[in-house]
Parts: sequence; structure tokens; C-alpha cells
Amino acid sequence: MPLPKNINVTEFLERQKSNPDLVIIDVRDEEKWEEGHIPGAIHVHKSTIEKEIGSVIPDKNAEIFCHCGGGQSGARAAESLSKLGYKNVAVIEGGFRSYKSSGAPVKK
Repeated sequence: MPLPKNINVTEFLERQKSNPDLVIIDVRDEEKWEEGHIPGAIHVHKSTIEKEIGSVIPDKNAEIFCHCGGGQSGARAAESLSKLGYKNVAVIEGGFRSYKSSGAPVKK
């Protein structure tokens, strides 16, 4: 089982441009999600990701990017997905804080 890759925001934004079908999973709490999130992201709380992911993303080959607020919960979520057999999982380094501070678009 390969460990999830860590990628920085610049790499993520480049990947997002080249693959509009990639999946972004935001594992933060609902309040944080509502305050702002990456456009196109799916909200799956970190405590339920293992239970819900099969119905949200049935394709184990999908390109998936996980993130939280700062990085740790996103990394744990990505690791869980890898253990569940998802083959193309990465973590956005620094989480939503890094994404937002880069000036990239945020959806509310």
C-alpha cells in the first residue's frame, strides 16, 4: 500500500487545471466548511470518512486530494483512504490555511 503523497498548493492548483475530474475532500468541521472551502470540494467529516467514502467516491482509482485546516487530519484521512484501497490519494500540505493564503479562490 503506497503512502499518500504530500503536495504543495502550487502543485495542487496545477493538477486541478490539468484534471478537472479530480476529487477534493475537505475533512474539517461543518462550521469551518461553511466559512469557506475550495470550490468543487466535497465535505466528508474526518470522523465519518471511512464509513461514507464508498458511497461518495466508489472509484478506487479516482485522483483524490484530502485536506483539513492545517494538514494533520487531512493526512490521516488520506492514509485511511489508502488503507481502504484508494490508489491515487494525496494531501494538500498546510491544508486550507495554505490554500487560502495562496490567494486561490474560496467558495462560501
